[in-house]
Amino acid sequence: VKWSDVNAALAAEAAGAAWTGKAYFLYLFYQTFYVCVASLMVYLEPVSAGSGIPEVKCFLNGIALPRIVRLKTLFCKVFGVTFSVAAGLPVGKEGPMVHSGAVVASSISQGKTSVCNVDTSFTKVPAFRNDKEKRDFVACGAAAGVCSAFSAPIGGVLFALEEGASYWSTKLTWRVFFCS
Repeated sequence: VKWSDVNAALAAEAAGAAWTGKAYFLYLFYQTFYVCVASLMVYLEPVSAGSGIPEVKCFLNGIALPRIVRLKTLFCKVFGVTFSVAAGLPVGKEGPMVHSGAVVASSISQGKTSVCNVDTSFTKVPAFRNDKEKRDFVACGAAAGVCSAFSAPIGGVLFALEEGASYWSTKLTWRVFFCS
């Protein structure tokens, strides 16, 4: 939509049917609108700001950050990154993918959401609903995020090993490798 409107304004300027600078100001309007939408996502969920890697590392090392692995955070992160890229802002791919993978993995491990008060209980295994298993799932999700960002499954495993979990076991190694 943005480029077709700007190209039409450029053609109208070249033909003399529009005032000079219309295409520039139309382009500026679209960029400003996209930046405002991305900023609104950060206003709705402040945890979705930034790359997400430091927050996920803190969560994996035992620091309880509020709302870091919630679905609302995921939606705000996805829409914020989408509109930031559409606005032309320099946004990396690793951080948002790691954070998104961690949120999805956390949601799968818990089997419930506080957004709609829905308890899916598809896991049927109460052992997955403790804090240690949730952290293991988040480490697996972070590894899957690195893998999907760079198409490198071993890189995902190494990221989770070096940067992620503070406690590492053989069981976690196989889980992370399987997720990547």
